[in-house]
Amino acid sequence: MIRTQTRSLAWILCFMACGAAAAQSPPATPASLPGRYIESLKLHQARQYAEAAAILEPFYTAGPNGMDWHWNAAMYQLARDEALAGNKDKAMDALMAAQARGGSVSADQLAAEADLASLHGDPRFKPLVEAARSQERLWARQPGQDLPFAPDLSEDAKIAGLSSLWAEARFNFAFFDRQPELDWNQAYLDFLPKVRAAASTEQYYRVLMRFAALLKDGHTNVYPPEPLRDAFYGRPGLRTQWVENAVVVTGIDDPALSAQHWRVGDVLVKIDGEDIRSYAEREIAPYQSSSTAQDLRVRTYDYALLGGRAGSQVHVTARNAEGKEENRVLTRLTLAEQSKLRTGGVSFKLRPDGIAVLTIDEFDDTEGTKALLANLSVVNASKGLVIDVRANGGGSTPVDLLQLLTREPIRGPLIRTRSYAAADRARGVLPGWSDVVPFEVPADAEHHVDVPVAVLTSARTFSAAEDFVAMFGAMRRGITVGETTAGSTGQPLFFSLPGGGSARVCTRNDRGPDGVVFEGVGLRPTIGVSQTVESVRRGRDVVLERAVGALVGGK
Repeated sequence: MIRTQTRSLAWILCFMACGAAAAQSPPATPASLPGRYIESLKLHQARQYAEAAAILEPFYTAGPNGMDWHWNAAMYQLARDEALAGNKDKAMDALMAAQARGGSVSADQLAAEADLASLHGDPRFKPLVEAARSQERLWARQPGQDLPFAPDLSEDAKIAGLSSLWAEARFNFAFFDRQPELDWNQAYLDFLPKVRAAASTEQYYRVLMRFAALLKDGHTNVYPPEPLRDAFYGRPGLRTQWVENAVVVTGIDDPALSAQHWRVGDVLVKIDGEDIRSYAEREIAPYQSSSTAQDLRVRTYDYALLGGRAGSQVHVTARNAEGKEENRVLTRLTLAEQSKLRTGGVSFKLRPDGIAVLTIDEFDDTEGTKALLANLSVVNASKGLVIDVRANGGGSTPVDLLQLLTREPIRGPLIRTRSYAAADRARGVLPGWSDVVPFEVPADAEHHVDVPVAVLTSARTFSAAEDFVAMFGAMRRGITVGETTAGSTGQPLFFSLPGGGSARVCTRNDRGPDGVVFEGVGLRPTIGVSQTVESVRRGRDVVLERAVGALVGGK
């Protein structure tokens, strides 16, 4: 699965916990809210509830105008603190204010919150919970989402799923302007007979994937139900990449394949006797949700080319380094089998030439930051630091990592999202755009990387990893080396589909803190370098070599 970019409350806490605004009692503004919110949470954890409430009360007085979703979360937190401090009326006022603006937690969480137990006797509390539940039925649930998996869903269920995907994209998708020629309503009509004709749930989900792919966005796609995951994502235990207009084996994870004469550097030329490009363009590419040409190549030739039902075989023709072609058979592994072979994560090493290399293949956690902190003295005694995010598919934007690379405040992305007002539409005003106030966080007060830094990128650098590269570039902290990134990030809206599947639609159009556009384009490196078939065969990492040369010799 393509890694998700949801910016949860936990994410906000993670990247802002290193420090709040230095000024005392700043005004209650959108820019000051995140920092003051963090201060209140610290006091809440220290059980200083009245003091925590006092920090957020000015934001209640200021009201929600101009505020983003932080205001809802802050009002919910204010209600908890007021309730625990014995101020029941103030707690209900804050809670009602948050719920009137859409709330920030589910109705079930609201009803079960122990901190609000003292409010259960208030005659306003139960109706508030029921109103939240009613809102969820309308906005947080989809028609048919509770229908269980079946080998062949009903026609009504299939239409319901297509309709949900069409509707959520129509109201929330951030990039229709990139495809002015796309008639989304007509596409819906075109796909109605396709979903009706789908002979199975598996075929139905393939149709939905193709429908989502029309939007050409890496954060807008469809995921099949759990019982079908191995039917969609079975893959052999080797890795391929598009290198010099060829599909090259770049890694062999399954030891059994080495015994079958597979070697790194082998080139795949045919699948089932057909030219590999023709096969990929017909069978693979139309189902890939991608934002750029380079992202589509990665998804088609690196990730999905050899995919299919686990346990089935794929017949390929491979050309070795001597130019000899052989017909070979690969067996697709289950996801569980693949996970046992998977490598990656985070690694740190100091090269003999004095360059430190930190490789981070995902931002799903803070292990990359932890590794840098654990080796900070080694890094600062080195000639330079290389941060390799070429295989990083994202996670949550690692602001905590960026905080170690600078002594200056770090600015967040410039964000636009769709704006919809029903009364405006009734007057003929179509949905427009709203700008989100960008965050700014301080550098780490105690820990800093003091040596030159280079970041390695590729077309597989995606999502939160691109956020990292964009913010690194805006800091003017160092160079980037490698290939243009994938060109897709954002805040996807997730929702359920009939039969247990799900989908997401990207709701944000992000730019770098310095205004750099990379959605649908990618971030170009300072120094462009790509692997060659020959360098892969020889085990040379020419991208890393170029970065090391730039750090050591300024080349």
